[in-house]
Amino acid sequence: MSKPDPIAQLQVEIAQLQSAFEDLNKQCSTASERNAILRCATCIPQQLNGCTEKATNTQQPNFIPDFNIPLIAAGGGDKKCDILEKLGPLAGLIGTWVSTRYGGFNVMPIPQDNAPNGFILKNTPYYEVMTFSAIQGKVANRAGNYEQDAYTIFYSQRVFFADGPQKDELVHAENGSWLHQVIAPQGQGTLNIAPWVPDTPDPLPKQEENRTIVKQVSVPHGNSILAIGHHDRFRGAPKIPVANSLPAVGGNSFKVPYGTDIPENPNVNPNIVLQVALDSLYQQGISVVDTTVLDVDTETDGNIANSPFMKAHSDVPRFKTTLWLERLSNGRDMLQYTQDITLDFSLISGKEPSKRSRYKFPHITANTLFKVQ
Repeated sequence: MSKPDPIAQLQVEIAQLQSAFEDLNKQCSTASERNAILRCATCIPQQLNGCTEKATNTQQPNFIPDFNIPLIAAGGGDKKCDILEKLGPLAGLIGTWVSTRYGGFNVMPIPQDNAPNGFILKNTPYYEVMTFSAIQGKVANRAGNYEQDAYTIFYSQRVFFADGPQKDELVHAENGSWLHQVIAPQGQGTLNIAPWVPDTPDPLPKQEENRTIVKQVSVPHGNSILAIGHHDRFRGAPKIPVANSLPAVGGNSFKVPYGTDIPENPNVNPNIVLQVALDSLYQQGISVVDTTVLDVDTETDGNIANSPFMKAHSDVPRFKTTLWLERLSNGRDMLQYTQDITLDFSLISGKEPSKRSRYKFPHITANTLFKVQ
């Protein structure tokens, strides 16, 4: 029996949550007045206005915050010109993106003590869903007399096995944010009153061109990533680089599981799936009109924090990724990316389990997605 579609299952779960909220709403409106505030606090925000009983703690003000104030801009921000303008190269990301079932490829080395070289490969095709939404307003980092403003998009990513015994099961999930950083005069709004009006430098310092974009990633493996980089835009399609997933250490025996070292082998060059997607469009008479590039790397003054277990067994010393946001001649939007995470494994050295050595492996993923809303 085929497994249910994960997106359809998500819609069912949303409907169930909505039903639960409606039940709580009924409980709040029909229950007795005793402890009304405590009961209403579990109900939907609209019912809070009906809670009139005073709080039992006389030291606590009788205040009910407005839970309806949104964090995310209406419609993800895609209809608000002021937000779009400040987001700059990130604006085109806003929306929901999905890939084809076999659009992505994942090169995944894994430590395995009883394997010949202490590791195995779990390389798989995958599909995914990504959503991007702009938050309201700016995030200001103040320097004293000027500031760096971050115009921000939150994102979430869900990745599923395309085939095999775990077909359609969730294999990876993460969330995080993309920031577009610009330099601006320091603003305090109503706090800009003499004598505390910032003495704005003239001219303002310039935002470093190779540090305009930031990606912040939260991965439930126990990794927090801060990668910094730049953006670019040009006419036409990108030139997809040839990736290299082969470990630089361990000799030929470490490379055998990857197969033949040719660009057409996705175990070695997972970026081949990106070129295949572009070639498929060309064969249909569809071209790339223009491309926006987002390129970030933790080695550009970024950082990675890993949990103690990860540091001991599968440390992540480096993260880098490149996104190509492409506008197609048929009016659709396409998003391609390649992501390279360096994994630092503690592997058994020889036949003695107590002896271990550190080896670095590239963990590369690549996929093509299309905007659906």
